[in-house]
Amino acid sequence: MNSIYAIVPLAGAVFAVALGSFVLTRYFKEKKEIHLVLALFCYSVTVWLFGTYMMFTSTQDSQAIFWDRLVYSGVVFIPVLMHHFSIVFADKPKQRKYLIYGYLSAFIFFFLSFTNYFVADLYHYKWGVHTKAQFFHHIFILSFFTYVSIFFINVLKYYKKTTNPVLKNQARYVFAAFLVLILLGAPAYLPAYGISVPPFPFLSGLFFILILSYSILKHKLLDVKVAGTVFFTVALMILLFIDIFLAKSKTEEFFRIVAFLVGVGISYVLIKSVQQEIIQKEKNASLAVRLEEANTNLKELDKTKDDFLSMASHELNTPIAAIEGYLSMILVEGLGGKIPDKARKYLDSVFQSSQRLAHLVKDLLNVSRIESDRIHIIYEESQIIDLINQAVMEIGSKVQEKHHTLTFKQAKAKMPTTWLDKTRITEVLINIIGNSVKYTPENGAIDIKVVHDDDKLVISVADNGKGIPNDRNAAVFEKFTQVDVLKDEVKGTGLGMYISKRFIELHKGKIWFHSDGAGKGTTFFFSLPIYAKKPYDPFAGEGSVLH
Repeated sequence: MNSIYAIVPLAGAVFAVALGSFVLTRYFKEKKEIHLVLALFCYSVTVWLFGTYMMFTSTQDSQAIFWDRLVYSGVVFIPVLMHHFSIVFADKPKQRKYLIYGYLSAFIFFFLSFTNYFVADLYHYKWGVHTKAQFFHHIFILSFFTYVSIFFINVLKYYKKTTNPVLKNQARYVFAAFLVLILLGAPAYLPAYGISVPPFPFLSGLFFILILSYSILKHKLLDVKVAGTVFFTVALMILLFIDIFLAKSKTEEFFRIVAFLVGVGISYVLIKSVQQEIIQKEKNASLAVRLEEANTNLKELDKTKDDFLSMASHELNTPIAAIEGYLSMILVEGLGGKIPDKARKYLDSVFQSSQRLAHLVKDLLNVSRIESDRIHIIYEESQIIDLINQAVMEIGSKVQEKHHTLTFKQAKAKMPTTWLDKTRITEVLINIIGNSVKYTPENGAIDIKVVHDDDKLVISVADNGKGIPNDRNAAVFEKFTQVDVLKDEVKGTGLGMYISKRFIELHKGKIWFHSDGAGKGTTFFFSLPIYAKKPYDPFAGEGSVLH
């Protein structure tokens, strides 16, 4: 036979043994049944293709008959191995009990293949030679197509059943690889019945290996992550090794041996490098999964915390209001008669503590409502000047206590009205002005301004207090945060600026500040968009800031 034709089954055999060897190493490492079955299948294909190559290159009939019988010693295991592969791949445990019959019949055909009851004599045709089929060969052909049909039915049912797109792709390529092997490879039996065929059936082994390798690489069949590098490297080494025996001189043989040894060294380094890279990627992927899980747990804990704060704040609000009410009636309205000076001093202290506690509960409720999206803006057409005056009036007593000078310079031009939530913006103003009052030493100066800047109003509150250190700028609007230089002197919840920021953002505005550093004062700014008409409110008519 022409050596050009003979090289086709040889190339297929090289790639088949390379893939089989690689998959077998995965079996020894991971002990997965599908690895072992596929490796044995690849070796059966290798025996078929290599025996065919040797048969085609034989110079004597006796040699050709020997190698063709060796071909069948591999081929007889292909049907049952295909069935076994489909059972594992398509998860068909109920069919396992039939495997013993498949393997038993394969071993019977294996021993028969070396006798004249299976094949005998030789058929010569244009492209090669083939032994002639005998009685048990006919039985084997029937068995072959029975098991092959079961294989395709199993894989097809699995493809239709699974909804995972990755598994669907795996099933699609497994089906395609084996279909090519059977449709192209089956005509290889025809010369056994005296029918001459070109050597194209032997391309099926090569195409089968290439399609299956693509599925391993592209669609993660068998979870083999370095298949490309190892498979093609092993195949190349086998080709280089075979090339040594084709040398025409001792010098050529020496250089081919050197090339083979160099290739082995480079291949080893390459495979180790790829494996290390894969291991690192897997570690990174595992770390990412763990971080995602930790993040999910943190979100759940944060939600639990918010739920607890909301519940606790609601439960605390009622008794605190009662305490404040009764103390106010006793201290302010004189209910209960004259109070001794010493007792009044203690009651004043209790009253101030209850007010601080009420403020804390109010802040916690606001935070809980904001973060659980249970708060929204009740829009009313308002004049910002009125809200600033209201805030200044409410905080006036604290300004007097610390002997500050508070000025509110109104622009000459009248400020336009806009739509906003009076309660929320007043609270923002009280928070910002209150911070300036608290964080500025006695006899300080606080200056409030408002300007009309194009389509927005910009309000600023400046003081000459202790300022904000540059390294604490990013933390100003965070929850439960107070500036380091102030937290030991002024007690607070650390929630005021966080709440203010969220209220301003709910109005589609912005809030920011400027400070040249500790001891140099601070100016807080916030802007509000000017709306000519009431913005859309999905909660309009509910009459509450909660939903």
